[in-house]
Amino acid sequence: MSLSRFVFLAMPGDRGDEPTPDGVAWMLISPNNRPLGRSWRLFDTYAACSEAVAELRVGYDRIRSHSAVADTHGHWAWRIDLDGVPVAGSTRSYLRIRECGYNLECFLTATPVARVVEGARSVRGGRWRADDEARKLAR
Repeated sequence: MSLSRFVFLAMPGDRGDEPTPDGVAWMLISPNNRPLGRSWRLFDTYAACSEAVAELRVGYDRIRSHSAVADTHGHWAWRIDLDGVPVAGSTRSYLRIRECGYNLECFLTATPVARVVEGARSVRGGRWRADDEARKLAR
């Protein structure tokens, strides 16, 4: 049976009006290649990003999840905090709260057993926007 996996993505950063240097983010991918969740922020190095995944897995029993309306259209998004610090978020918003909850559960179920893929994949033209729907949950 195939397992979910953590993959690392090297991409250009976009933090507001100022361009930032390239960063590395992680994403949890299901066995059928569906994104389950992603890191809350970009990391300066692959090593720092990889360490964040390890900390998430070690601190699994200390994580807290939050779901909230993420935009003016009433779509829902989720966020995971570890010791009160945001560490992961949904990769998209959901029309219904039950869809949001289902996808959060998929993320939570996969996190402790997912394999970690070594190395980072280069993503050209990708954006890791600080202002997307899941990030609005931080307010």
